[in-house]
Amino acid sequence: MAQIPAINNDDDLAAAVARVDELFKANPDILTAGADHPEYIELNAIADLVLAYEDLHYPIPDPPPGAFIEYELERLALPPEALIPAIDSREVVAEALAGRQEVTPEMAAALYELLGIEVRDLLPAAAGMAAGC
Repeated sequence: MAQIPAINNDDDLAAAVARVDELFKANPDILTAGADHPEYIELNAIADLVLAYEDLHYPIPDPPPGAFIEYELERLALPPEALIPAIDSREVVAEALAGRQEVTPEMAAALYELLGIEVRDLLPAAAGMAAGC
């Protein structure tokens, strides 16, 4: 297995991504090569380093709660009015979807029952507690 350098800056990141490309071009079936294959091991190690560096330096923020709600409404082919029993009123539904109304714990519980959305996706404090913060 090749020595895997640390990723300390964006140049290192670019080199690591280039190496991943090389590995895939040299062996398109690398993901099925088996966990004991040296190139498979190298690919996984580099991928872990890339993900860690990107998480630290280029974090992707969680979407707002309204985005989770809208996604589930679309997925289930439900109109926003279907949320009224869970959220309170047409106005509160509109405000929650637009991000102008904070989702309360009671709303989150009702949305979980209605749409199956995890509470941690609707309440930032719940996500922090789940992560051990």
